[in-house]
Amino acid sequence: MYATETMRKVYLIVALALIGGLSGLVLWYQHVGAPNPTIAKLIPGTTVRNEQTVTFAVISDNEGDNPDYRDLIKQIVADKDVQFLLHLGDATNRGGNTELKALQTLHSELGLIIPVYAVPGNHDIKDDANRLAFQNAFGKLPRSIDIQNLHLVLLDNADRKVGFTSSELDWLKKDLADSPSRRLADSVTILAYHRPFAYPLAELFGDDETRTSRKTNDRFLAILAQNPVQQVFTGHIHTAFDFAMVTQSDATNRAVQTVPVTISGGGGQPIQSAFGGLVKENFHWLKVTVTGQEIQTELKPSRAPAETDA
Repeated sequence: MYATETMRKVYLIVALALIGGLSGLVLWYQHVGAPNPTIAKLIPGTTVRNEQTVTFAVISDNEGDNPDYRDLIKQIVADKDVQFLLHLGDATNRGGNTELKALQTLHSELGLIIPVYAVPGNHDIKDDANRLAFQNAFGKLPRSIDIQNLHLVLLDNADRKVGFTSSELDWLKKDLADSPSRRLADSVTILAYHRPFAYPLAELFGDDETRTSRKTNDRFLAILAQNPVQQVFTGHIHTAFDFAMVTQSDATNRAVQTVPVTISGGGGQPIQSAFGGLVKENFHWLKVTVTGQEIQTELKPSRAPAETDA
């Protein structure tokens, strides 16, 4: 029997909070044998200047209009480096044409004219289970976009009862194996989907998966083991957190291959009160700069006035 959605998120946030507060996290990763890949750090990040640079914004979990989301979009509009917006899901409260059109109107009113690439979240499919409205607004998934040396892959794991579909994983395997951009010497492949999984201590604190979705996650990780990527972005959890997701282990369960994952769900929805202050509200967008094969990720906080209790 699975916990309610609220409790699943409580368990996950508590796990992330505890992990984030452990000063020995790096030693833990060394103990399990994870290699030391170039992980996109939230703060401060590193920059190496090469010939090609792609800069984009990442945002998630606004669930429609709210003051923080408005401020974050205004920041993105004002940043002339940003070439496109990557939305990691839960753009709306329940999905459907009406809410998506309202979101597009809001973006237009705020002056957002750059391309918006998006993946659906669990909220986006509540009234749009077949994704038709989402597809009309943002395009059909799965899909990949090539921008200079960046290969950006958009996936759909919004429904926890399903995870990734078999056809989606078939497509992913082919895309990662056959993409011309991935054959470039300085190619960078970034994956985006809504619900994070395979994070540290998930077995202890619980996660948002089902038996079916776990099977699809296992196949997903096997594909990445054969076709490594440089970065994964996810939303769903209303905070910001980095971890290394193990994609391959040896016979002793020692990690031999990982991929950096950044959770970015700070689009304006508050952390539930049940978390008891373990995790502070962290409304934000991410400015991601890909220069050559280096990835710099900078957290940009909301400047909207904090709401106070009456």
